[in-house]
Amino acid sequence: MKLNHLIALPPDKECETIATGFQHLDHLTGGLRTGQICTVAARPGMGKTAFAVSLLRNIGVVQKVPAAYFSLDLTELEIVRRLKASLTGSWETVPCNEITPPVDVIDAMKKIGFHIEKGRDVEQEAVQMMKEAPVWIEHNLEIGVDEIVSRMERLHQENQVRVVIMDSLRSILSACKTEQVRALQKLYQAADRMHLAVVLTSGLSLSVETRGGSKRPCLSDLRDWYQLEYFSSMVMFVYRPEYYYLDTFEDNSPSEDMADIMVRKNTFGGTGDVRMHFDNHVGFREIPYDDNDKSTHL
Repeated sequence: MKLNHLIALPPDKECETIATGFQHLDHLTGGLRTGQICTVAARPGMGKTAFAVSLLRNIGVVQKVPAAYFSLDLTELEIVRRLKASLTGSWETVPCNEITPPVDVIDAMKKIGFHIEKGRDVEQEAVQMMKEAPVWIEHNLEIGVDEIVSRMERLHQENQVRVVIMDSLRSILSACKTEQVRALQKLYQAADRMHLAVVLTSGLSLSVETRGGSKRPCLSDLRDWYQLEYFSSMVMFVYRPEYYYLDTFEDNSPSEDMADIMVRKNTFGGTGDVRMHFDNHVGFREIPYDDNDKSTHL
């Protein structure tokens, strides 16, 4: 296509960005881009599903951007419970009417869309927000890539879905490298054709565990998934020192209930680390930081 024709493309043909809802992460990366794949990878139990649910909370429930969540591990009910816990800041260990989130959690809830009033039932407000959210959740252990693409097309046509989160990629990829490439190619083409932002969660190679020194993952740890890095315009890793029984990060700051979201590839923005609070099952939330700090490591 000639240059003047490209310049004249209407806005709906241009790449759009969708905020993750994490301000510091969006400032670093520019947000999710439609027509592209973003991979979130980590070792088992590190928190990648919790992060994916937190993205669903921010994008689908708070920002009300139509979003689909394909859960290839957890059931729909488990995802709903995690989503509600992510909104309220409390896992269901006490009766609903006795949940009293701590002050810092209430402040975080206000930032993601709650309007907390004295005596208001936080649990019921979360449920109401979820009922009104343009979010579709599906669990299927035997679904393949062709079926996923078909359902993406239906959701896009019928409900204008703009974001698809797929957790987890290993459930649909064959061990054959040729088949892996074909599957990733189909997902990439679907994202491009339907103008969707697609988020995939993925495991990492055992090399993370066996090498000496730092256990922080790197792009080469994706090598078990052939060409996943190639098809992803953005790659993020979830890293928690607590996972390895470490009390501090490399900068000696406390690691308890903390995690780094490590952006290691970003075709359209910056790379770096964003530090967040982590609460197992409840999810991720931002922490305050000095506005004068211009570094990418927060």
